[in-house]
Amino acid sequence: MIPHMSNRGAVVTGCGVINAIATDFDGFGSAMAQAQSGLGDINSFPADGLRNPRACEASGFDAEAIRIKRGDKRMDRSSALTLAAFDQAMEMAQLDPATVNPRRGAVLSGSTLGGARTGMGYYRGQRAGKRRPSTLRDYSLHSPGYRLCIETGFMGPNLVYSTACTSSNLALATAQDLIRAGKADVVLVAGFDPMSEVSAAGFSVMRNVSPELCRPFDKDRQGLVLGEGSALMIVEAEDFAAKRGAPVMAKLRGYGLSSDAHHMTAPDVTAQGPMAAMRKALEMGGADAAQVDFICAHGTGTLHNDAIEAKALHGVLGERAAEVPAASIKSMVGHTLGAAGTMNAVAAMAARAKNIIPPTVNFREAEANNPLSCAPEARTGQPSLVLSNTLGFGGSNCSVLMELA
Repeated sequence: MIPHMSNRGAVVTGCGVINAIATDFDGFGSAMAQAQSGLGDINSFPADGLRNPRACEASGFDAEAIRIKRGDKRMDRSSALTLAAFDQAMEMAQLDPATVNPRRGAVLSGSTLGGARTGMGYYRGQRAGKRRPSTLRDYSLHSPGYRLCIETGFMGPNLVYSTACTSSNLALATAQDLIRAGKADVVLVAGFDPMSEVSAAGFSVMRNVSPELCRPFDKDRQGLVLGEGSALMIVEAEDFAAKRGAPVMAKLRGYGLSSDAHHMTAPDVTAQGPMAAMRKALEMGGADAAQVDFICAHGTGTLHNDAIEAKALHGVLGERAAEVPAASIKSMVGHTLGAAGTMNAVAAMAARAKNIIPPTVNFREAEANNPLSCAPEARTGQPSLVLSNTLGFGGSNCSVLMELA
């Protein structure tokens, strides 16, 4: 990563979010407080033959309104989701892009499949004799990031990460580096992934999808349910935000990265990789494990992934792992793939705004080995130091340490 040449702090001043249970930040907090689930029938494409024809689609999101607003009727759903979250975040942060030195404004994004849905449509159109090369404009993972640069005029780094579930968490880690190294004043960090046939079919074939509900960390869990959405954060240098009197929602204290170097899809049973990532995040943030008071877990609901994450948490937090409040929002919004990292971070801030600990919907009984403190309903609380985890295919691990304001 980027060497740290300064002691500048990195703070979050605005957020935007779209998912299966909400179309804005406040609505997200309210939906979590009510333990809502976004699970429903898949309407984006024929779901015949899938292990589970249900998923967490963002059915309340009006992509067409974003296309009309931007005057682009062919805009891909990935870009529409990202721009909708961007509009919300900029309004919350009260940030005028013109006040930012364009060379010191950066855009970082994370996605797993990006415009795969558009790519499938393009392929079908070609076979039907409909030739629209412009359709491929938004197919690539980089397209939403390019749009954000055009919207803001930011001319600094524009990077997109695709490291499975850790994608947007890695973007959030890089944002900290850019600011601490004095290379940026403002960084837009976006995570996005729309529902697509590619992801639905792939996870179904691997039998990672639950045939019914998603029950993260429950002893009877059977797998994940897919979701879609976007979560975008405005990350600013602490001194830059203070100078303009910006509201601060959280401070990014640190992060940790690691690789299992084990298998393309299966996690390493020793849990050494996730443990290393969490410990690095705590070390970088100058925090002790005893100070963590909320775990925003990856918690996919799959048999092995949850077991390894729970084992890693017990390895890092010790006996406190069974006591510190933990939650997996995937029980409500589904697995948003590359957006999972920023979705977790925004969830932690939205929950704090409502004075709650997010629920793990459908949770009934913890496993005997390495139990975590999850609950099916929201609990009252004001968490301060949050460990937000993402554990991806191929053994990619990223933990982010956040101090909520």
